[in-house]
Amino acid sequence: MVRHIVFFRFENPEENIPIVRDSLYALRDKIPQIVDMQIGADFMHSQRSSDMVLIVDFKNREDLEIYDKNPDHAKARVYIHAHRTESRTVDFEF
Repeated sequence: MVRHIVFFRFENPEENIPIVRDSLYALRDKIPQIVDMQIGADFMHSQRSSDMVLIVDFKNREDLEIYDKNPDHAKARVYIHAHRTESRTVDFEF
């Protein structure tokens, strides 16, 4: 299994998070390689916090690559890239 984790900070979290969350959750019906997806918004708002986390599980690295290159994922990314101030990723096998 492969886990893809992305931490986001947004310029306007209250506005951006619901839009991003909905667009990413919509990918579950469009990309069959997604095994599981979780999205959460931070409630602590500490200095070290990110605004949102995306956790997506795949069967293997190839499925992650398919997800990454999917046109529907690319559309979601356009909005995210326009409104994020920072993002970090971790991809690992388990």
